[in-house]
Amino acid sequence: MESSQQTPTKNKIKNQHPKRFTNEQIKALESIFEQETKLEPTKKMQIARELSLHPRQVAIWFQNKRARWKSKRIEQEFTKLKSSYNSLSIMFDDLKKEKHSLQIQELNDRLKKNRDGDVGVNDDDDRIITSCYGENEDREFIFDELSEIPNWWES
Repeated sequence: MESSQQTPTKNKIKNQHPKRFTNEQIKALESIFEQETKLEPTKKMQIARELSLHPRQVAIWFQNKRARWKSKRIEQEFTKLKSSYNSLSIMFDDLKKEKHSLQIQELNDRLKKNRDGDVGVNDDDDRIITSCYGENEDREFIFDELSEIPNWWES
């Protein structure tokens, strides 16, 4: 029974890790990191002596700090690139809509000319219709549809 009572106490002690660095040590390491992200062995030894740490502690702190710094920088770059991509994507979609609208307007202008007695549909018209509506659309339906919208290009 005594051993079962000692086990929780041992676990409690194991879970209470002492702080490895004081606030002053962390501040000093942070200020050094701002100046240089990698240390020469002599510099690492000097810092360890000044802060009463083992050189390995200083090396590991710098290694972990570089990893966190790199992750944060990558995240910031990703956010910036994502924002740029989103704005370019919106601009691209707007330009596609504008192009489509202009092609429809050009078709309507040609339809109006056709109704006024000019020459009928030519190869350019076929190209525009195909780019607006696809290869397999019923073109007569398209012309009927456009002609049902009287004078929308003039408003």
